[in-house]
Order: sequence, then C-alpha cells, then structure tokens
Amino acid sequence: MRKIDTFESVIGKVHDMSSNYFDETIPVPDMLFHSLTRMRISGKEVEVLPSAQRLFANRLRIPHSYLVRCPAELQAENLNHWIREEQENRETMFCRFDGDKLRAVFTDRYKAIDHMEILSRMVEYGFGEETQVHYSLDREMLVLKVPDFTRVFGFGPTKDKIVPGISIANSEVGILAFSIEAYFYRMICSNGLISTVSVASRFRHVSRKALEEFPDTLRQVVYESERNQGRFAISTQTRLDNPLMTIGTFNRQFNITKKEAEAISQAWEIEQGMTMFQVINAYTRAAQDPGLSAEECYKLERIGGLILSMVKN
Repeated sequence: MRKIDTFESVIGKVHDMSSNYFDETIPVPDMLFHSLTRMRISGKEVEVLPSAQRLFANRLRIPHSYLVRCPAELQAENLNHWIREEQENRETMFCRFDGDKLRAVFTDRYKAIDHMEILSRMVEYGFGEETQVHYSLDREMLVLKVPDFTRVFGFGPTKDKIVPGISIANSEVGILAFSIEAYFYRMICSNGLISTVSVASRFRHVSRKALEEFPDTLRQVVYESERNQGRFAISTQTRLDNPLMTIGTFNRQFNITKKEAEAISQAWEIEQGMTMFQVINAYTRAAQDPGLSAEECYKLERIGGLILSMVKN
C-alpha cells in the first residue's frame, strides 16, 4: 500500500532496514541445502528468504511451484543435485545477506544498485528533505513517487486535479529492474498512476549506467510526461459500452492474478462510470488496497499507465 511521508523520513526507513545487509561472493561448492528454506553457506547456517528461493529455483531450472510442494528432504535432494551441476558453469555466486538470512543470489555479472545509492543521488540532484513523497517499501522493493505540485493541471467537466511527477522503482533482490518513469497523482481520491515514456528509463542490474545517467533521465521523464497530460481529458471522453468487459479483457492481457482482480473489482464499485477514465481509475485505486504487496501495487499503477498510453491523442 502506498504511504505518504517526507523524503528525509523515507531515507531513514531505508537506512534502518538495510542496517544488517552485506554482500559476499561465495564459491558454489560451499553451498549445501537442507531444504528450500535452510542451507549451509561456507560452514554457516542461514535462512533462505522467499526472494532467494525464487532466484535459486530460476537459476537451477527447477520450477519453484514444484519445490514448495515437496517435503524438505526432496527439496534438498533436488537443489543439491542441480547446485553440483551449476559448478560446471561457474565457480562463484554473488550473494546478498540480511544478517544470517540469504535474501538474493546472482551470477557475477550482477551489478548492485542499492536503494541508499539511489536516494543519495536524489539528494545530490536537489531533492529536499521535507519534500512530500509517496512510497511503497518492503524487503523486496522500493517504489518512490515524487509529485510536483507546481505543475498541477485540471481536466474534464469537473476539473479533476492531477499532479504530475516522477516514479523511481528499484529491487535489490531481482524483483524488477531499476526504473525512472512518469507519475500522475489524482488528488480527489489519492490515486497514483505510473506512466511509461519513450526515454530509456528501465535499467537492468548489469551495469552502472543507470546511476551515471540519472540526472539526464530524470529531465527527459519530466519533459515527456507533459505529453501524456492530454490523454487524461481524452480518456473521460472515450465512451465504453461495457466497462466491466473491458476490465476483464485488460485483466487477461496483463496477467492479473485473482487477488489483484478482486482489488480491481472493489475499486470499480467505488467509482463506476462508462468511460476509459473510470477503467484506468479502477486499476490505480486498487493499488491502494492494504492487502497488496509493494510489487502488486506497482504493477497495478503501471497497468493504469499502460492503459492511458493506449488512449489516442
């Protein structure tokens, strides 16, 4: 669920969360599984967090859905067999820890871009400590949105107010690439929408290019977000014969889960209508559901932006 706080407060929260984080490059032969959730690394017993479980399953080409259904002994047998096979391909793996918990595992190509680095770069760029920010933060990802209230605009017959801004998202454990995108905040209901722009704003964690180009990318995202403003007014004029059927089509197109679909349905009931704007609003309002993870909220806000981009200027 999105929260609102000062930029300084979010920096403090991220700093506290990461106080026990550290990284090590581990020889593959030094890894031994007891189960999917427990293993020994270089003689030390560690807990394997869900993010690392998924990464191991992907790396070792074992379906995660299969592993979680197996008893611990069979999990260990599968994982230890394939980790031995992995030794033929690489000598070491880059591991990310939270104290005695393993939170992620990558190949040596991975280039860490941590939340604190991004926040520090924002400070250098001039973001003030008291700046209001909207954010979602958990152990797997950070989504930080900064509305710019000096650029507020209105549209539609009721002059609905929208505040444009930027969205910065990052995962330290492989959930998503580091991204800088446009953000639109609807003041009347506190909905947020993340809109993709044509600049290259998504960076995989295999280089430091993202931080090197940080200021230029920010400027381009702000510039291009202005081109999306007219689509909001057009979305209120785009009539739909059956909005629920349209939502169902989008749910299938964007692989919406049952949990996410229920949140969208509940959001639709709050503010129904016969235009594309109400459909977009159902997805962005659903992102406020307290039962959704940061990843799920980010997904719904981005889908709202993707639907907006389909509206013809």
